Amino acid sequence: MVYVLQIDMEECGICEDCIDVCIEEAIKKKGYKIVIDNAQCDSCGECVDVCPVGAIYED
Repeated sequence: MVYVLQIDMEECGICEDCIDVCIEEAIKKKGYKIVIDNAQCDSCGECVDVCPVGAIYED
């Protein structure tokens, strides 16, 4: 299954747990935002599972 992931920045607390768990380094912090490079993402879903507020979701 291939995920196209989005981040709801209104919900995101910028805890960086998703960055820490991403082995592909597809998630980065840019200023006060978390950004997912879906071209680099391997669709494992680990970031969705680790997000404590559910801000990352499949689109």
